[in-house]
Amino acid sequence: MTIREQIQYFCDRFGKQVVVNQTAWRYYRLGTGTPILWLTGGLRRAAFGFAFMERLAARHTVIALDYPPVQTIDEFLVAFDAILQAEGVERFALGGQSYGGMLAQAYLAHNGRVVERLILSSAGPADYGRVWLPVEYLVIALVRLLPEKTVKNLLTGGLLKAVSVPEAERAEWLEAIEATMQRDLSRADVVSHFAVAADLIRKGLVKPAAFHDWAGRVIVLSAENDPTQSRKDIPRYERLLGRTVEVVSMGAMGHTAAHFRPDHYAGLLEQALMLPDESPVPAPIA
Repeated sequence: MTIREQIQYFCDRFGKQVVVNQTAWRYYRLGTGTPILWLTGGLRRAAFGFAFMERLAARHTVIALDYPPVQTIDEFLVAFDAILQAEGVERFALGGQSYGGMLAQAYLAHNGRVVERLILSSAGPADYGRVWLPVEYLVIALVRLLPEKTVKNLLTGGLLKAVSVPEAERAEWLEAIEATMQRDLSRADVVSHFAVAADLIRKGLVKPAAFHDWAGRVIVLSAENDPTQSRKDIPRYERLLGRTVEVVSMGAMGHTAAHFRPDHYAGLLEQALMLPDESPVPAPIA
């Protein structure tokens, strides 16, 4: 099967839906075992990670979701609660990649009592200062004014800059990404991408006080060649979350290892999920 066919097959097998405040949220549940809620990145479609999620599902219950074009962070948080309730999940590991890392930090601040550990991948601390609000508002205004095709091309170009695709699969992956951007996502999705971030900043949800009473563990998956990560991220995480942050090196696997190195990525996640309290962090997979 082509990449697009595999994505569709995954959707058909594991797709479910819940309606929250008149908005339909598409999500996926697969596997059995210790649950993890996985929050995908800026492509907004969790099924792009079909390969690593299927591998992870050998030992874990994996729940992941697509993002509809909502406008507030509260809509995300309420939907996460609704999906977890629908699936009968009371305690779980919380993971987020890239944009999903921001959402994961917001959810931890919202309802940390149900989160056993936080795993962040290719994401930075989400305690953005209000100085970023004018930038977010400017981008939102431009997205609303520019022709929709231009908006999609700009977002596609930005996403592809962070994508490291194996040469043998490059054409198929780029076709799948392009098809999603042009046929599935809309201008409203692009507005949502920035509007939700702006709403999070405006409300100041992610701040040290939100994590004082949380007793969980934080593990960050970091790639040396990921342009979205900085050496300053770990000290910032530790100040924000009030605890030591454990780092698992992904070597040179890049920003999008979840999609393009699924075996290795699932292995790293598996080790992070299985780490007992106070155990050493695993060595990176070569």
